Amino acid sequence: MKSKHAQVHFNESGTPVADHFDDVYFSNDSGIDETQHVFVAGNDLAERWQQWPNPTFVIAETGFGTGLNFLVAMRAFNEFRAANPNHPLKHLYFITTEKFPLPQDDMQRALEAFPALKAEAQALASLYPMGLEGCHRLHFDSHSTTLDLWIGDVHELLPQWHSPVNGLIDAWFLDGFAPSKNPDMWTDALFSQMARLSKTGTTFGTFTAAGIVKRGLANVGFDIKKRKGFGRKRDMLTGVFNQNNENVQHKLRLPTGPYYRYANGSLDKTSKVAVVGSGLAAATACLALVKRGVSTTLYFDGETLASGASGNPQGGFYPQLHSEASIASRIQAHSFLYARQAYDHTIAHAKANGLTSVAHDFCGVIQLSFNDKVAERQNKLAAADVWPEALIKPVDSKEVSDIAHLTLPYSGLYIGLGGWISPPQLVTAMIEEALQSGKLELKSNHTYVSHKVIEGAPHNEDSGVSTSALDADDVDIAKGDSVNGSATQKVQICFNPGEPDKCAKSDLDSNTFDSDLPQENVIADHLILALGAGAVKASDFDSLSLRPVRGQVEAIPTQSPIEQLKTVLCHKGYMTPALDDRHALGSTYVKNDLSTDVRSEETETNLATHEQALANTSIVQALQHDGQARAATRLGSPDHQPVVGALHDFNALKKHYDMLGVGKPLTSAPVLPNSLVSTLTCLGSRGLTTAPLMAEVLVSSLCKEPLPLSNDLLNAVNTSRFMTREAIRSQS
Repeated sequence: MKSKHAQVHFNESGTPVADHFDDVYFSNDSGIDETQHVFVAGNDLAERWQQWPNPTFVIAETGFGTGLNFLVAMRAFNEFRAANPNHPLKHLYFITTEKFPLPQDDMQRALEAFPALKAEAQALASLYPMGLEGCHRLHFDSHSTTLDLWIGDVHELLPQWHSPVNGLIDAWFLDGFAPSKNPDMWTDALFSQMARLSKTGTTFGTFTAAGIVKRGLANVGFDIKKRKGFGRKRDMLTGVFNQNNENVQHKLRLPTGPYYRYANGSLDKTSKVAVVGSGLAAATACLALVKRGVSTTLYFDGETLASGASGNPQGGFYPQLHSEASIASRIQAHSFLYARQAYDHTIAHAKANGLTSVAHDFCGVIQLSFNDKVAERQNKLAAADVWPEALIKPVDSKEVSDIAHLTLPYSGLYIGLGGWISPPQLVTAMIEEALQSGKLELKSNHTYVSHKVIEGAPHNEDSGVSTSALDADDVDIAKGDSVNGSATQKVQICFNPGEPDKCAKSDLDSNTFDSDLPQENVIADHLILALGAGAVKASDFDSLSLRPVRGQVEAIPTQSPIEQLKTVLCHKGYMTPALDDRHALGSTYVKNDLSTDVRSEETETNLATHEQALANTSIVQALQHDGQARAATRLGSPDHQPVVGALHDFNALKKHYDMLGVGKPLTSAPVLPNSLVSTLTCLGSRGLTTAPLMAEVLVSSLCKEPLPLSNDLLNAVNTSRFMTREAIRSQS
């Protein structure tokens, strides 16, 4: 997971040279002009953007290097947006790969040669990620651009890009080092993946005119053209993808059955979405939607937001990592880094715009080595050297004591980017930011009852796959072929305004409602259920195994010696530095208990947990507690991963996936039917870590945009995974 950095030196022209490949990162003559000629003009971007009918344009690049190509493209797109403010094309996605990322100092030194790009280079430097393999999604809102920087080997990464069956990429920048210097990149595998990911009409530009590149691209469906090269290079290649070329390997374009995330028609600025929930999952979903111009209404059942698990005054913010780069650890690592970027933005935005301030302190988190078993596990993690030190590193007892400002006779692991944050204030600040867009409306005291799908007017949108509404008795499964002219479907949602205790399930199937209860029915294009523990009471989730867990957190008054605490301490529980003269100390873990009353016995449990973990100190034994605490219910899943995606009656669908139980591949299975209902749930005790990235995954898929996780991680959080696993095991 920890990547190797590039080793470079700078030649007499000040151009960075890769030691491993003995090749320059850009032309000695003029790097900007080379990018402009080979990639921007080579893909005819100026002309294509003017004629582009869609809200997003996607560029993919093989070889991020110094980031020069990205910066030039971002500047060009920013200039296009400024000159065409009413154009339908609103946002640029730039997806790039890099096996050996440059150290930030070398990257900044290289870009100093281009003062015209100073503002863009500074923006990149402020978000430039650590050397961790996988996707780093970076938002440049002032430039209407999103960068997905995928660190790793291009041959391993491209197969992990989730793509609509009709393609993901609109233009390719082929900019690895020259084929003679880096033959391992320019392979048939690369060209085949380009064919899988390209739309009909997708273009490419590359500095090389080597025969292996020309033949390889032609063989997978690109119509090739030579153009005049840049500087001293006589020729370069450009081309256009023709999906109907007889050599195209269509089997690579098959969707992965129930894991395919683009079955629905795309949401856009004409869509209306209803989000149900009051916590961090709902807030992050709303913010992701309105940033894309989607009209959104947030419904929640109380007077105020963050009434559930997101209502604790303080929450520890850190990832749960293991000694191996497991799927769970990778989800945690990338979610954590994305969340830190998101929270930095929200905190800065709130401060700059006079919104609710967010109490926080990114003071770091120490996971204490408080017994022999934990010490062995932490030593194993440190020895494996899987994670960058910027993410997590071992610290001895002196370092622990220095960081914590308390004398602690324990070694541990230090997560310097972590700390604590106030979840209710964070939720409020995110919602206030979303409200500023003019695209969000709030509806308090609205308890969700149920929903049904209704038919609307015909439309001509090509969703990419044929879909239909879910019917438990007669499920029409999508086959992967395109259709036009289908009926627009809407979702009708029933709410009980103001009387949650009386809220009974309405008979939506017969379109009748209990007239004795106050009810409100709304129509939307899509419904997102981010109910948290409330999902346990909703029949929509009956086919998912949900694991509610009650947790009580103590609010200990500050006192000696914990008044000195300057970092979050974690063991079997956690303790935070003070906020408003109180420290959070938690948490209990009681399965299948939805009660939120404060219990003295759980207070004793929390104190005993801390006494046991900190047995070599007198810190907890000396504490005075006045009984102030808060309890809430978190919702988890059987595999402890979030549940994100389309919501179905998976019990009814499972029979359509019997072929998986006899060894058939996922690509032989049908994709899921169209669903107008999605969920973002089961964030468990790591909601602060996972919510922003999971919301980004969900909303990106609903808008048919690139997704910021690899396929294996997407599958691990897919709503369909439990049904799929059962189908695979059923006949094995």
